Amino acid sequence: MDLDVNAHMSWFDFVVIAAYLAFMLGIGWYVSKRMKNFDDFFIAGRTMTTPILVCTLVSTYYGIDVLFGTSELAYNEGIVAWFGYSRPTYLFFIIAAFLLAGRLRQRNHRSLPDVVSGFYGPQAGVFAALASFVYSLPSLGLFGMGKVGQVIFGIDPWVGGLLFGGIALVYTLWGGLMADALTDTVQFVLMCVTLGIAIPIVMSRVGGFETLTHSLPASYFQPLGGVPVWLVVVYAATGLTILVEPAFYQRIFAARSHRDVRNALLIGVLLWSAYDWCVTAGGMLARHAVDAGILPADTHPNEALLRIVVWALPAGLTGLFLAGVLAAEMSTIDSYCLVAGGNVVYDIYRPIFRPRASSDQLSRLTKWGILLSWGLGFVLAFMFGRLLALWVFMSTILTSTVFVPIMTGLFWPGAKKKLAGILAGAAGLTGAVSFYLLVRQCGVWNEEYETYIWSLAIGAGAIEIWQEYALLFSLPASFAGFLAGQAIGRDVHDPDAAVEVGA
Repeated sequence: MDLDVNAHMSWFDFVVIAAYLAFMLGIGWYVSKRMKNFDDFFIAGRTMTTPILVCTLVSTYYGIDVLFGTSELAYNEGIVAWFGYSRPTYLFFIIAAFLLAGRLRQRNHRSLPDVVSGFYGPQAGVFAALASFVYSLPSLGLFGMGKVGQVIFGIDPWVGGLLFGGIALVYTLWGGLMADALTDTVQFVLMCVTLGIAIPIVMSRVGGFETLTHSLPASYFQPLGGVPVWLVVVYAATGLTILVEPAFYQRIFAARSHRDVRNALLIGVLLWSAYDWCVTAGGMLARHAVDAGILPADTHPNEALLRIVVWALPAGLTGLFLAGVLAAEMSTIDSYCLVAGGNVVYDIYRPIFRPRASSDQLSRLTKWGILLSWGLGFVLAFMFGRLLALWVFMSTILTSTVFVPIMTGLFWPGAKKKLAGILAGAAGLTGAVSFYLLVRQCGVWNEEYETYIWSLAIGAGAIEIWQEYALLFSLPASFAGFLAGQAIGRDVHDPDAAVEVGA
């Protein structure tokens, strides 16, 4: 059968979506009139409190990459999406709340590369800025926006990404982090409420978990499912990204105090766990709907949750849900565009070419950096077949490059050599990129999992190396680089060196 999504939508649904988009632009324009300097634009004048941090953190981390990525894994493999992919991240959020927030907020930096530079000097900071920039490209969001446009409006994915992603770009250029945070507050409410309403309705129409236990394979209800164990390890290891997450660091430095960040993260864990479980259930329900003939047999796992919810909801609620989907991803696009723009200007251009750049100059140039990041993210968005594969790639690049320098900077006892930070970042970054290139060159494209797998013969058997396994090799390489730098390096960087911005 063929499911015409538009047939399930009324004119009122489209009015709801249009009203939401107009409201987001209005907030950006309103905040833009109150920007005074670079700190106002980039870190909201360090005034963010617990309630607004809850909204901006929850909505920033839970965009379409979670809505579609987690549901994609649940659609293909079952509850491993929650046990093996989502749940490990909660531990890292708790670690960040108690062990990182206070230490980082005391340093009074403005960005993640600032932290690395503070420990190991500007050269190491450049590696961190490059990795942060790649990670912060809004590719995941634009990929998701393209899917929304394709499924709901029947337009090419790149047109959907251009249209909906462009709106997020405009209000971010106008109002910076405060516009981002205020729009995130609206988006937070929409994404939580609409998903909370949608999943029970889908279950009532498709069938509850008792129905699923009879229709889906038994492996769907096993914590590790049918996924290769090393792939589950990689999915869990992507949670390390939380400890070096650029948008998270930006909000730490934008917070009124580290206690506000800690409290926001602890509240967020409760909300994230509920959201993840709803998304996992939605992916499994969508798989049952395909098997039962409710959805077309050729439904892509990325699209399945969106399609089944639109099919199940009545007019009005459909528009509200789709506004919530757009809200979830706009909250991610705006946050990461701002971080990536800051990486280009504040973390790379300023220290290398213009150390005494004024606040006005930084604000103006950062807007150009935001445009650059949006454009590159748009190009990268449609180079991967699976959203989850794109997320793992970007997470690997960031974690491989900055995890070791930051964690050793914060917790390694004794003096730290500048060369240690440089080699740790260089080894991790080159290791991750080289691994992906090697597996793509030597491996074979797997249609089932939509990824490259390199099969190595060992005796009478063989082992499979997925491109997603890169972190298992690049992270140890980064630590080896750190140890080598500690052994042969001579100069010790002053960790209390100030980071200044011209008046």
